[in-house]
Amino acid sequence: MSKAIVALDFVLQEQVPRAPLYVLFGDDEYVKRLCLEKIRRAVLGEGDAELSYRALEGDQTSFAEVEMELSTLSMFDDGPRVVVVTEADRFVSQSRPQLERLAESPPTSGILILILDQFPSNTRLYSAAAKSGMLLDCGVSKRKPAEIAAWLTAWATAVYGLRLQKAAADMLVELVGTNPGALDQELQKLSQAGSGKSITPEMVTRSTGTWRTKAVWDILNAALDGRTADALQELDLLFQAGETPLGILGMISSTLRRYAAAAQQVARPQPGRPRPSIQQALKEAGVPPFALKNEEARLRRLGRHRAELLPDWLCELDLAMKGGSATDSRILLERIMCLLGRPELADFRGQFLPL
Repeated sequence: MSKAIVALDFVLQEQVPRAPLYVLFGDDEYVKRLCLEKIRRAVLGEGDAELSYRALEGDQTSFAEVEMELSTLSMFDDGPRVVVVTEADRFVSQSRPQLERLAESPPTSGILILILDQFPSNTRLYSAAAKSGMLLDCGVSKRKPAEIAAWLTAWATAVYGLRLQKAAADMLVELVGTNPGALDQELQKLSQAGSGKSITPEMVTRSTGTWRTKAVWDILNAALDGRTADALQELDLLFQAGETPLGILGMISSTLRRYAAAAQQVARPQPGRPRPSIQQALKEAGVPPFALKNEEARLRRLGRHRAELLPDWLCELDLAMKGGSATDSRILLERIMCLLGRPELADFRGQFLPL
């Protein structure tokens, strides 16, 4: 083995390479569960193999116990012994020398699966595990929406037999966010249309989204339409309902980046190409056909100046919410809504930008 495999790609593979050691790390628990179940089925089969499987909690176990479990043979099953250590960050930290030796000389009687949040690539254990085992990167937060949408299309076909149109996949990611677990739940609802069905953006609109998702779009539309007070009032209700500023930012970012891309195309067309219409630019930026008319009106009101500033605003806002600013994230999000609704504020860069 060599470098870490992207777990979203791994769960789509038909075959699971056999290894004595699997390390599942990253920030998405749902993807970790998918990988674990895929490995378990590949190693132990679909039948009842509980006697060959043992799960241990990382903060309540020791390396000696793990080593004993790996060497224990079942009296009723000739297959390999699978030992899983969940929440293993602390366990790995405390047992690093022993795990390094195990990775360099893996046992033949059992398979060890470590599930943890962080697994730095600059450690001796990482190098040893990469050589003898399989590393699965289950991180999702740094994946681009386009990557998640492409994966979702493949997942829909592989698991549900659905033909998910690109515009429909993009819309799902825009509405639900980049959380694979939440996206899978939406696919389950869409699968009720029947295997082999082609899923369109209109079908996604009818079936997808909680009231919170709808509320986010109502807030964004109110801000873009100049109804700033309405947007802020609805935003406060959403906060009271438990929605997080980062969650809201994730849902509105893709739409705002499309405005920026479309404005760029119209203002500075590619060499050798005629200047596109606003609707054509929005379509090329990923806006579905049924939404083009309303989105054109909003982009016109937003204006070229603010549209071209959107990538900078979103980048600064994201960094600020993740610790780059002492200002409360709710206030930062309220500021971006004001910037969207009141064009005169965009000129006061230092005073009104999120940072």
